[in-house]
Amino acid sequence: MNIALFGTGQMGHAIAHMIKKLGDHFITTFDIENPSPTLETDRHIKFRAISIGNHNDPDFKNDETFDLIISSLPYNVSLPVAKAAIKSKILYCDLGGSVPTSNKINQMAEENNATVFTDLGLAPGWANIMAEEAYHEMLETPIEVKIRCGGIPARKVPEAVDPFNYRPTWSVQGLYNEYVDDCEILIDGEFKKIPPLKETEYVRIQSSKLESFTIEYLEAFTTSGGISHTLNLMKDRGVYNCSYKTLRYQGHRDFVSYFLEQRKFNATQLGALFRDDHRKFDDVVIVDVEATSTNDKYRKTNLVRVKDGYSAMQRATSGGLVAAIFACLEDNPNINSLNRPLGYQDVPVSLFNTLLNELEIHE
Repeated sequence: MNIALFGTGQMGHAIAHMIKKLGDHFITTFDIENPSPTLETDRHIKFRAISIGNHNDPDFKNDETFDLIISSLPYNVSLPVAKAAIKSKILYCDLGGSVPTSNKINQMAEENNATVFTDLGLAPGWANIMAEEAYHEMLETPIEVKIRCGGIPARKVPEAVDPFNYRPTWSVQGLYNEYVDDCEILIDGEFKKIPPLKETEYVRIQSSKLESFTIEYLEAFTTSGGISHTLNLMKDRGVYNCSYKTLRYQGHRDFVSYFLEQRKFNATQLGALFRDDHRKFDDVVIVDVEATSTNDKYRKTNLVRVKDGYSAMQRATSGGLVAAIFACLEDNPNINSLNRPLGYQDVPVSLFNTLLNELEIHE
């Protein structure tokens, strides 16, 4: 398969690594400059410099033929890439991160009979596919589906050392947006918008596969963006309650809430709060999904660790995208002819899980 990968930063590098693990696919990476020259040591990967903006969209018409276009760019510059892919009728997918941007891309795809799959990172992305799995594993329609996900330090430190017990492993601007934008949830069968950093609950991570990871109760609270298309899917199926919450060590929410709500910190100020002592830092990613009905209950937890020189967040995010889109293509090689936006219900869950195992993403 011939793949165009836009963005060669931390996530783009990890995506290329995951694709390589699934076979000898040819990857052309696009960015303003190449921060990952080590990728080019592989004969199946080459780099091209490109300037992307609203008035300078990439053009694939007179270019080499691509089977798939992946954007790991920040959401605010993904739109021109999506436009070009839709115009050229090339299958497009991205990591998401912005509900308005994803809505625009999906609307363009519908209007132009093109196939796109937005919001395919961690959350939204892998976590939402796990919600699909939970729904189908239930013996009856769930009353409630809960999605919880978070990237946290592998080891908690005393509050006096780091009161937040957190270090950003991805875009601080994206984190800020999650912490300040309103959150969409499904309550009693109706869509509602509620403030972020609310509805705190305390969650014990329990799984027979996670014996090597002993942890106290984590806190889970509302943040925006992670629920994506899942709300509409669950409402249409008769699920009454559905929500997405972020997982952190206890105490994090209170500190963040104070600086964002009381002190009115912006994204730059928020990022400056988090401890960075330049020492080696290991993170873990936890994806936890729970579904309940009157007579049945289902819960599944996945844990991702640092490996192969990639952070847990890089591995979870890139692995979710690559496993999802490759599962769709393997299940239906002609999926690009569907000419519509794809959703999490289109991902063959069994094949997706098989590919996650092949990529050795989680425990």
